[in-house]
Amino acid sequence: MIQSRHPRRRRFGAEPKENLPIRKTFVFGAILVVVLVLGDKALTAIGVGNAIRKTAAILTVEDSGVVNVSVDNGPLKRAENDLKLYAGDTIVSSPRNFATIVFYDGSSIRIDESTQVRLAESYKGEEASKMTIELEEGNIWIASPTLNAFSGSITRKVTSPFISANIPSQAEVVMSPRSITVFSADGIGLEITVAGSNKIVIVGEGQRFTLPIGGEQIGDLYEYRNPLDPQQLLSEFVEKSREVYASSNIPKEIVTAGKKDIDTDTLLTVNTPLNDATVDAATINVTGHIGADVDKVRINGYLAQVDLDKGTFTQELTLADEDEVNITIEAVDERGVVIAEAIRTVKRNRKPPEPPTITYPASAGETYRTGNTEIEITGKAPKGAIGIIINDYRLQLFSPGDTEWSYLANVKFNNYQYGKNEFEVIAINRGGYRSESAKIIVILEEGAEEGVVTDDQEGAEVTEGTEVQRRPRTVEEADLPNNLPLMPGSVTIFSPTKGEPYNTSTLETLIEGNVPPEATSVWINGYKLRLFEQGKGFFNYIASAAMNTLKRGDNVYDIVVRSEDGYILDTVEYKITFTP
Repeated sequence: MIQSRHPRRRRFGAEPKENLPIRKTFVFGAILVVVLVLGDKALTAIGVGNAIRKTAAILTVEDSGVVNVSVDNGPLKRAENDLKLYAGDTIVSSPRNFATIVFYDGSSIRIDESTQVRLAESYKGEEASKMTIELEEGNIWIASPTLNAFSGSITRKVTSPFISANIPSQAEVVMSPRSITVFSADGIGLEITVAGSNKIVIVGEGQRFTLPIGGEQIGDLYEYRNPLDPQQLLSEFVEKSREVYASSNIPKEIVTAGKKDIDTDTLLTVNTPLNDATVDAATINVTGHIGADVDKVRINGYLAQVDLDKGTFTQELTLADEDEVNITIEAVDERGVVIAEAIRTVKRNRKPPEPPTITYPASAGETYRTGNTEIEITGKAPKGAIGIIINDYRLQLFSPGDTEWSYLANVKFNNYQYGKNEFEVIAINRGGYRSESAKIIVILEEGAEEGVVTDDQEGAEVTEGTEVQRRPRTVEEADLPNNLPLMPGSVTIFSPTKGEPYNTSTLETLIEGNVPPEATSVWINGYKLRLFEQGKGFFNYIASAAMNTLKRGDNVYDIVVRSEDGYILDTVEYKITFTP
């Protein structure tokens, strides 16, 4: 049989059979991968894998003031003390009323008067936690705990319509919508981002960043970062915020009832405080047990935290600034009827601490002359001191119980300058009371002989001081000529008064003056005005309490006008007395 040389051909249109099981397996595998990827993203978004838990922040209203809150975007209502706040809630303080928010990690935010903030985010996760606060208007004081005080990763962020800041551990910050002041912070400082820009500005400890109107368009945002002026370092708001924070971190006294078994038939038993107890702190813990018929407990009108299962109640109470304070504890049933009442009287130790001592470089009340641009001032703390304040700056490294303190004065830090420097040292105790001040004067002169200045030498120094040229106030100004004025009388102040001292109670005052055509720069208290241009013929400067350029009492503004080569054309001093 003859076989064909051509292979057998399949008919037109016939296709080879596919391996269907393999193809189905491949398609199923691809779908499974997509589902797993999308599912992982969805689980991450809802917190699976990080075990996210919404956590409340506690609002404390000071002195039963008027502070309103909006819960879940509802209408504003007057806030109760120890109110729990969650993400989405808004707090608004009225004039002359203040409040404090304490978060789950120990961070604390004190709200200034006429301030509005919103809790945008507040959650705690097993691996990562986050809280975001939106500042709409006003001022806030922020304190964050140490790095080891909170386990896990946490992001703290404060935003305003103009700037946003990441808050590191162990930070103390004051923020307004356009400015931020850093008193302390771990690491390199705070990362500041300007709205509408991806540029980051690092603001470190002892620095201030202020974004002027229209400043978002400037290329170099570091022009708006400046060191703090020690004479304008603190405001009353900051001082009070520190006192409130210090009192909240004082270890609470622990007093036991001396009774192991609590009788559930007893409607009300008060464990702490003991009657006629004497306390040093400004706050006190009120604790006790309640019977089965009790639904709520009121302490001086505030609702206490009650655990009905355990039959206990607790409440931290801020004591009035009086020698004796009465505390009324009421047990209330489900109908709102008071079914039991107890009264405790506590006595406050309102005695301020003794003044701290100064041991180096001289004793309190003495004057020391030196040529060193850096000098350490040391001393001993009185008994019961929980803080030391030097020229309105609270020492960050001093802890309650320390017996010694030290302070570094350095020309580069802007807390020490050529000429006469006065350092005022104050101790603060657990009750927030301040001691009398201990003072020392340090005179910095080039090539000066080290030693304590006698009364005769000090008198001579004052006489000579009327003839010497002015000393530079900042490091930036130190490299410029220090000549006598070349054009004396060419600078005049015309607003708010024509050269005369000005008294005001307003929070901001605009200082304006005329300068000669030769002026290329204007300096006020050692800082160069960034917006002044040559040929402008006049200058203006905002003295503002919010910007820490205006403080309570007398404010002296040293105005220096310089030529293109940096020589002094004229100097003038202008005084504003601020009495809010």
